[in-house]
Amino acid sequence: MVPPVWIDESGNPRPVRACRRCGRDAPVYRFRLEHLRLMGWRLYASAEYVNWCGHGQEVIPLPLAEDRVTFVPVLGEAN
Repeated sequence: MVPPVWIDESGNPRPVRACRRCGRDAPVYRFRLEHLRLMGWRLYASAEYVNWCGHGQEVIPLPLAEDRVTFVPVLGEAN
């Protein structure tokens, strides 16, 4: 099966990262800070969403320039 191609707001393909459970390509999302606040998410706090492949992805939202936010995947558990 050919994975979908995700396009950003500029019309360019989004970068992808492999799903940790099945290995399929999944887009690397970047959102505006105000959109995360509307969803109730906070910066630097662990959050989870479901990829197009159906697997949950745990991430930590980190700020970028121009009120943008990127998601950094959580790769393990803290001791």
